[in-house]
Amino acid sequence: MIKKLVEIEGMHCENCAKKVEDVLYGLPEVENVEVNLSDKNAKVTLNEEVDDLLIADVINGAGHYKVKDVTEIS
Repeated sequence: MIKKLVEIEGMHCENCAKKVEDVLYGLPEVENVEVNLSDKNAKVTLNEEVDDLLIADVINGAGHYKVKDVTEIS
């Protein structure tokens, strides 16, 4: 399993967090998503590698969100 931390600008409410979660679950490689609204990030667990730009593109395309950074975590 691969875990990534995605820092996201523009999430202001639970609906924003749910929308980000939903678009990430739309990627077939995603096993789990934990969105933290107060920290403005999402922890994503993947069953195989996904390009960071693809992760950013699906989030950025979901609304008024901007991915600041995607880093692999353990």
